Order: sequence, then C-alpha cells, then structure tokens
Amino acid sequence: MSSRIQVKLVTERKKYLEEQIQVLEPVLGNMKNVVAKSKAWLEEKTDQSSVSYIELSQELDTAATALLDVTSHILDEDNMDVNKPTPSLPQPDTQTTATFLTVESTRQLKTEVQHTAVKEHPDLERRLAYIETTLSSLQDTQHKSTDDISEIKQWRDNFVTEQSDNWVNIDQLTKKQKQNFKNLRKQMSEQDNKVKELNKEIESLKEKESKSNKSLEKLSQDMNEYENKVRKINKEMQDIRDSMKEEIKSNSDLIVSLQDEKNKILDKTSTQFEKLHSKHNVMYKLLQQRLMPIDKLIQIFNQNLETREEKLNKLGELENTISKLSNDFHLIESCVGHRYACHVKLDRTPISVGFIISRFWDVREYNGQHFNQTTGKFVSPHDGLYLVCVSLSEREGKQIGVGVMSGNRCCAAIEVKCADTNAAGSVVIDMKKGQELYFEMYHADQGAALSLYSSFTIVSL
Repeated sequence: MSSRIQVKLVTERKKYLEEQIQVLEPVLGNMKNVVAKSKAWLEEKTDQSSVSYIELSQELDTAATALLDVTSHILDEDNMDVNKPTPSLPQPDTQTTATFLTVESTRQLKTEVQHTAVKEHPDLERRLAYIETTLSSLQDTQHKSTDDISEIKQWRDNFVTEQSDNWVNIDQLTKKQKQNFKNLRKQMSEQDNKVKELNKEIESLKEKESKSNKSLEKLSQDMNEYENKVRKINKEMQDIRDSMKEEIKSNSDLIVSLQDEKNKILDKTSTQFEKLHSKHNVMYKLLQQRLMPIDKLIQIFNQNLETREEKLNKLGELENTISKLSNDFHLIESCVGHRYACHVKLDRTPISVGFIISRFWDVREYNGQHFNQTTGKFVSPHDGLYLVCVSLSEREGKQIGVGVMSGNRCCAAIEVKCADTNAAGSVVIDMKKGQELYFEMYHADQGAALSLYSSFTIVSL
C-alpha cells in the first residue's frame, strides 16, 4: 500500500499535468486544423483557389510559433518551480532529531519516575508500564518514518534525474524544431523564387502567344485572299470549260454535217461515175459501130479520164479534210482537265544573286505532289498552261529581284525596293510534261533577306 507522501506527490504532479493539458489544448486544436488543411491541400481534395500556398505557409508558421511560445512558457515555469524548495517533501534530519529527543526525554522521565515511585507513589507501577508501551510504539514509528524518508529521498532523486533528462530532451527537440523551421522557411523562400520565375516565364509565353495569334490572324487573312483568288480562277476555268464544251459541241455538229455531205458526195460521185461508165460504154460501142479513128477515141477517153481524176482529187481533198476534222474531234474528246494547285510560304532566309529559293515553312499541294521542297523546283505533271502568282516582302529596306524561271528562260520578274512593302506579280506559262519551274534571285543587295510573308502559288489551267 502506498504511503501518504507518495499519494500526495502523485496527486500534485497529476494536477500539474492536467493544468498544462488545459493550457496546451487550444494550441493542439489549432495544430490539428492546420495539419488537416495541409493534408487536403497536398491531396488536392479542396479547391486550389480557396487556400493558396502563401496562406497555408502562414498558418503553418503561426501554429509552430504558438507551440514554441507555449512550450517555452511551460519550461520557464518549471525552472522557477525547480529553483524553489519543495514544500511537500519532509525534512528528514529535523524529524529524526525531534524523535530522538522525545525518546531520550522519555527515558529520563522513566528513570526519574522509577526513583520517585518507590519513595512517594507506590501505585505508579501501572503508569510506568503504560509509558514503556508508549515508548516502544514511538520506536516503531521512528523506524517506519526512517524507511519512508529513505524511500522518498530515493524517489525524489529518480524524479530529479528524470526531470533533468526531460529538460535535455525538450531542449534538443526545441533546437531540432527551430532548425526544421529554418529549413522550412528556406524551402518556402526557394519555392517563392521558383514561383516568381514561373510567373515570368508565363508572362513571356503569353506575349509569345499574343504575337503568334496576331501572325496567325494575318496569315488567315492572306489565306482568305488567296482562296478568293483561287475561287475566281476556278470560276474562270469553269467558264473556259463551258465555252470549250459549247465549241466542241458545235464542232461535232459540223463534223457530223460534213460526214453527211461526204456520204452524199460519195454517193453522187459514184452514181455519176456509173453514169459516165455507162456512157463510156455506149460511146465506145457507138464509136466501134461508126468505125471512128482510134486516136480520136483515145483523146475522148483521156478527156474523160482527166475529168474523172479531177473529181477524184476533189474527193480525196474532201476525205483529207474530214479525216483532219475527225482527228481534231478525237483530240477534243480526249482532252481532260487536269486540276492542280500549289501554295508555298517562304521561310526567312538570307539570299544572294543566283540563289534558288528552297527554304519554306509551309507547302500545300492539291491533287498531286509535284513540288520538291528540297530543291525548290516544280515539275509539270502534264502539258498545259500554268498560272504562277508571286508575293514578296522584305523588312530591311533592301532591293530584291526574283525571276520566275521555266527551264533556262525567265518568264517574269518581280522586284521589292522599299522596306515593309509587298511586291506581287503573276504570269501564265505554257509547259510540257516533266518541265521544271523554279524561282531564282537575279538581284539582291548585301544583307537582304525575304520575310515570312513571302509566298507563291502555282495553278494549272
């Protein structure tokens, strides 16, 4: 069973710890809320716009500072309590001395009573027995008190040692916590610097995006213009096809009528030839009957042959004309419209005289791939007419001259003489299948360069 002093000491320490728990409860509740917010922010369970990184860092710093303040306050109070003397602990030396004095006085009293009992009061023998009993009980109490004092002293030494160890651990924990907070502040400053750098990069990316959007808008406008031009060209080509169809139809009607006339003429000439042949036979018979001279008969026969040859020559000419018309008709019937278009946007590149343009940032071909992006040359896929449109732009104020070359022949020339201006030109070229077309610099000032707004278009008619 525990002694009263142990119970009293345990009760006082328990009361002290309960008071410290009451002091620490608000701080611990705030720390739990901040830890829950940090977990939710790390796991992205809440909206990022509700709690920012800076606000969360401030709340973490505030909770840590409050914990340090309360801990330092408790440590200061404990230091003050340790420096004071402990009122609950007994003074073992004083008590032992007092007990010892009581026993000695009792012994003296016993001897005196024994000396006087015989002389004066013979009935005091009973009292002496009572005093001896009391003395023995006091001695037992003295032994028990000595054991309790030694036990309390041992417990107090253990408590002081444990308390000093706790102080050392608390100091180490405080230093470690301060070092952790320093590292955390350092990491937060580094994160803030990284966030600033990211914001700068985001601003630069936004500027680049705005510039690219402007260039895309301008390119879309240029594309719309080129599409309108292509629509006009397609419309003109459709009109040409319609007119060609009408012409082919009229020529076919003419050929049919010529064939009918040819058949009629052949029938008529054959009937005439038969009639002449019958007349020749009749004349021959008549001449034979009339015994005409042979020379005269030969002369008449030669005249008939000459007239016949003339008619046959005329028939041959008509047949040749009909055959030519039929060949033309077959050529017209076999003529098929080849649709092809190519739009090329040039890349910014330095140039010089004799330089063939061969750097591009966008090449679009429709109905075939006949433009070589490596050499910058277009190879004609079929015989026919090709419309070539060129648009040049130069930003440095240098003079540039570009020639549209078909083989070794310059078909058109376009020049740019002022900065931030465009020069355009177009030409229709009759090309054979396999013939090359390219764009060559015939004039270029030093340091001249084509801009990204330069382009050319090739369309088959």
